[in-house]
Order: sequence, then structure tokens, then C-alpha cells
Amino acid sequence: MQFKKLILLFLIQFSSILVGQNANDFAFVLSERAVNKVFTAVGEISGRNGYEVLGIVDGHYNWKVVNPKINFKPDSSDFTCDAKVEVGPFSYKSQVLGRVKITYDNKTNLISIKITSAVFELYTMVLGKKIHIKDIHLEDYFKDPFLFEGPRSFATDMAFTMPDSTLKQIYVQPTQCIMKVSKQIIKISCDIEAQDKPFKKEIKVTTPVQTTGTGKKDTIKR
Repeated sequence: MQFKKLILLFLIQFSSILVGQNANDFAFVLSERAVNKVFTAVGEISGRNGYEVLGIVDGHYNWKVVNPKINFKPDSSDFTCDAKVEVGPFSYKSQVLGRVKITYDNKTNLISIKITSAVFELYTMVLGKKIHIKDIHLEDYFKDPFLFEGPRSFATDMAFTMPDSTLKQIYVQPTQCIMKVSKQIIKISCDIEAQDKPFKKEIKVTTPVQTTGTGKKDTIKR
């Protein structure tokens, strides 16, 4: 009982700090830092395959993604990393700038963060001339989005002692949530709904985050 009251008080205080004069009752924040901790846990993304250019030069190439990061921005969030490439005896590093799509689904209560585009060129040098081999599309290795549960799971209930000494149960849950992406944070502001009967529970299935490749696959190491 006391613990649930503390949860409600926390929600009220959290709301006043984050929402300020906004008409919404409650705000949920997911930080850029938290998302990149999950990204780091995915592990190393690298590839290897054979190549042939001009019909006379062939060999193997290796590439590896380093310093990957998703950046939250109000206008257009992005993905950045460095790609370290080795093509035979030739090696180089490319800076990659990609696009990220962020959405929130009220029905499933899921925040989706998806890398939609991130490309770097694979090339070699022959007699001092740059020869294009192919483009590596990193988004192909992140076909499934990163999924995070949103604020609608923060439901609670509490009991109040009535004048006749009976206990009345009150149920509270966030509703009508709106997402806004700001610098380094995703904020979802919600109204809350309160009633004296339990809310109907929605059954949902969340698929795990996976990394996959498509097309002519490099040998991928994670």
C-alpha cells in the first residue's frame, strides 16, 4: 500500500520536473546514452568476402564497424560510425553518416529506433587509381529495429480507506501518449486515467532485436 503510494508520488514529481507547464500529466524519457549502451552490447559488426576488379586483380576484403552511435536530434536523428577497411595490402577508414527513424506506437506501447540508411564505399587502388568494388549497406545488418517498452506499462493501483472503514481500490494508467524527439532524449508525454475498476489488459508479443544480412552476404562476425 505505502509502496504504491510512493510510486504515484514519484510519477507526480517526475511529471512536474519534466513536463513543467505542459498539459500532460506524466512524461517518460528514454536517453540517447541508454540506447547506445544496448547498441554496444550487440557486439562487433564486421564482414569478409572475396572481390575481383578489371578481371585481373582479385583477393579478399575485410571491414569492421567502430565507434557506432545513434544520435537523437529534433529534426533528423542519425547514426554515425567509422568503417575500417582492408582490401589486400591496402587499408583505409571511412566516416559513415546514416539516417535513423524513431516512432512510438500507442497500441503496442513500443518505441522503435531503426537505422534506415548507412552506406560506405568499398574500394581499392590499382596503379594509383581508385577502383570501386561495391557499397556496403550497414542498414542491411540491422533490419529489425531496436524496440523499447514505452510509458503505458507504468500502471499502478492503490487502496483508500473510506469513511465506513472499507477499502476502495483505485487504478491508474498512462493514456493518450505523444512522442517528441529532442537533443539526446526521446520524451513521451501522456495523460493519466484513473478509475475504480481494473483496466482491460492488452496481450502483446514483443520480438527480440536481431541483426541480419541480405543479398550477397559477407561473412559476418559479431
